[in-house]
Amino acid sequence: MELFGTYDVVVTGAGITGVVAAIREAREGAKTLLLEASGVLGGLVTGGRLTKPTGLINGGVFHELIQRCAGYKGADNRTRESYWGAYTGAFDAEVMQRVVIEAIEEAGVEVLLRAQVVQTMKEGGHLRGLQIQTKSGSKLVLAKVFIDASGDGDVAALAGVQFMLGRKTDGLTQPITSYFRVLNVDIPRLVEDCREHRDDMWELVVPETGGSRNEDYVMVFFATGFTKRIEQAKNEGFPWIVPKDHMTLKAGLIPGELNINVTRFHGNGLDDRTLSKAEIEIRKQAYCAFDFLKQYVKGFENAIFLEVAPKLGIRETRRIQGHYVLTEADVRGEARFEDAIGLCNSPVDIHEPGGERAIMESVGSGYGIPYRCLVPEGVRGLLVAGRCISVDEVAYGSTRNVPACAMTGEAAAFAAAYCSKHGVDPLQVDVNEVQKSLRDGGVNLGIPGEVISR
Repeated sequence: MELFGTYDVVVTGAGITGVVAAIREAREGAKTLLLEASGVLGGLVTGGRLTKPTGLINGGVFHELIQRCAGYKGADNRTRESYWGAYTGAFDAEVMQRVVIEAIEEAGVEVLLRAQVVQTMKEGGHLRGLQIQTKSGSKLVLAKVFIDASGDGDVAALAGVQFMLGRKTDGLTQPITSYFRVLNVDIPRLVEDCREHRDDMWELVVPETGGSRNEDYVMVFFATGFTKRIEQAKNEGFPWIVPKDHMTLKAGLIPGELNINVTRFHGNGLDDRTLSKAEIEIRKQAYCAFDFLKQYVKGFENAIFLEVAPKLGIRETRRIQGHYVLTEADVRGEARFEDAIGLCNSPVDIHEPGGERAIMESVGSGYGIPYRCLVPEGVRGLLVAGRCISVDEVAYGSTRNVPACAMTGEAAAFAAAYCSKHGVDPLQVDVNEVQKSLRDGGVNLGIPGEVISR
């Protein structure tokens, strides 16, 4: 097999977790390769149009990326409040793509897109290499340390690490989804409609001063609800095919643009036939929801359907078994840990597996994510980051969100850099050194007695 290259650190997965990890890794002086199976850098925050972080961006590289987007006038970087807590504002997906590319190139990260990891190479329980499949054939990648930021925990699973999947009761996972984008919406008229039906709205965010132009609502307008109207439409014979009883609308960068979250496909995101069917069914659902909005909601009379997000949104797959499993009690109890690497305030956000409902429940001031959740059991030389870290099914409802993914990516990068420099395994990392580096980057850690800054 042809050797593609030898590196200090290889990061698998170029979603926001892997992007943050690779940028930080290269800045720490490590020779870094970022592998991605698709052709998209940024994952769901770019190709998935997931442009509103559910929670506060807690310092570090991702905070910098948001600020750079704002510098291009492509982000609302203000802190805003929701019924479940504070969050950092929205950004434009393509502007984010631009700043991701800039930051990756400035850091000196080598990127290989359209490269699928198909096997691992271990030596005495230590991960030494990855076999990847590319357009030009099968290649071997070697490294001192690996970070699995694949979302699905692909590398860890291939390396034989145990994992958890779905609910304990029946194994079902949260549904697959995709945003779709609509142009030419009369947002002032839509706001008027939402206010007329306030009892049907879970949340409505508008500029403090109001506004009579679409331009006044750019990157600010946000609404969730429409449950009663969806039920009304069904009772009147409207062919509603979406297994969900509400929807979320958020304004984009273009005046009159809305990004809409409503599609839902139940199934295992690790199954090839399921994924293929989801791509088609989600588009059919998006067209259905668009027709509903045009018929039942003011402001959509002249709306134009622009696109379904090109990257499928996989909410839940593997949760890797680590040296600590973060629990529902930890998350709801605002737990603090001596080895915490980030404070997360993202709500418990669970879309009902097999059903129509969803919950968004506050976690108060937030909880710390222990470093041990990033260290898988049963293999050396590997860290996990992003939505595949070691948590239980309810804690996952919070840690799967973008702020936590970015934080764990950055922490894994500092730990991998330490391993590479000192020739140690992730379990032997001096966590105090990782925490110091994170703190220097403005990260609230979630350790006992910490004074939280925002």
